[in-house]
Amino acid sequence: MSHTYRDYFNETVVTIPEKYIDVRTGHAQTVEADVIKELAYHAENNTLQHFLLSALHQYLSAPAAGGTSGGDPVLDELRTIKEMLTRGAFSSGPSSRNSVPPLAASAFIDQKEIEDMLEAFGG
Repeated sequence: MSHTYRDYFNETVVTIPEKYIDVRTGHAQTVEADVIKELAYHAENNTLQHFLLSALHQYLSAPAAGGTSGGDPVLDELRTIKEMLTRGAFSSGPSSRNSVPPLAASAFIDQKEIEDMLEAFGG
């Protein structure tokens, strides 16, 4: 059963169902007890709006777990291509693959790098 939380001071109202759709994965998730507890706490203390905006900001600005693209196959493939080019996978000789360490998992591909890679490969 859903529950509605109200922050009367800031005129914020949010109704939380028992389950929700995770927008990154598309899978149904059960709302955790800790989330409900935090929502109730912030609604009671008139900070619900700040809590929700803080959570959204953290969600939108946090890098994907493990430095990957969060399951986007195109970005994963571009990261793999970049890693292969960086470590010299296409140079002659079998030892060249192991001579340069792979990119760190936290390496971030920005939009400009993606555009450059797509242009280089005719995309």
